[in-house]
Amino acid sequence: MQTLHLKVDPDNPNHKIIEIAAALIREGETVAFPTETVYGVGANGLDEKAVKRVFEAKRRPLDNPLLMHVMSWEQASSLVTGIREEVLLLVDRFWPGPLTLVAPANDRVPRVVTAGLSTVGLRMPDHRVALDLIKAAGVPVAATSANLSGRPSPTSAQHVIRDLNGRIAGILSAGTTGWGIESTILDVTRTPFTILRPGAVSRERLEEVLPGMIKAARPWTEVGGRLRAAHYRPDARVIPVKPGDKLAELAQAEAAKGKRVGVVVATQQELPTLADFVVVINGGPAEYGRRLYEIFREADSRKIEYLFMEIPEEKGLGVAVADRIYEAARR
Repeated sequence: MQTLHLKVDPDNPNHKIIEIAAALIREGETVAFPTETVYGVGANGLDEKAVKRVFEAKRRPLDNPLLMHVMSWEQASSLVTGIREEVLLLVDRFWPGPLTLVAPANDRVPRVVTAGLSTVGLRMPDHRVALDLIKAAGVPVAATSANLSGRPSPTSAQHVIRDLNGRIAGILSAGTTGWGIESTILDVTRTPFTILRPGAVSRERLEEVLPGMIKAARPWTEVGGRLRAAHYRPDARVIPVKPGDKLAELAQAEAAKGKRVGVVVATQQELPTLADFVVVINGGPAEYGRRLYEIFREADSRKIEYLFMEIPEEKGLGVAVADRIYEAARR
């Protein structure tokens, strides 16, 4: 398949170029596009055959649901039933934005989107290009991160090209993404609402809107009866290190064995002298999140075998960053 490369200004996208991508969506094809979190790849969410092409392009298992990306609450509400009143408070506060709401799906949603579950994830991205694409296509877009399954999520069009060029119909290129960490996924089918995946909207921010109504699931808890898939992983073996632990010594020991070692530190501490790849995070969890997947991909390009990563303080956005590091460490 030949992939169309469509470059647009993220703040003022050319409507003719957007329409080219939207036409591909209407024709049942797959298109990658930027959001405020990571790049996504999607298709007409109401077309079962089109949605299956997303799974095929990514080599994604069919038992791993996609999210419905919408341009408004009105479009979202046409896909679900039995929405609780409190959900509208979250929509008013966080949409458009990096919050996915898991709600009971109605019969309009193809089962391939939900992987046979009774619920569907709804997301309204806070990105001009994504919203213009959904509006021009005239349908909700079933999408997920625009990477090959098992690879780190893409935060630039170049990442998408490396993974999916020739596998999808089009790529809307609009620079790098903002957050770098995927959306928070919140189950709103019952109270208290449960965070299924920590993300760019922290638990603390959710509780500002609904105090006492938000709880966090245990890491890697079952979602709808299925375990979260590990898809944040670089080729290197990721070693999470708590702040204050002797990261330099641990890394130095592996480097002394002739291993290619990388380190990522989030606080001031001694760095190993034999490391092949060193990253220092100076901007707290926000910078860590923006750079995380780029670090994973850079480590891969340098053939790093062991990647020692300091865990940020696990509060606010740091919870989501830590979650991705722990997930990447799973084997």
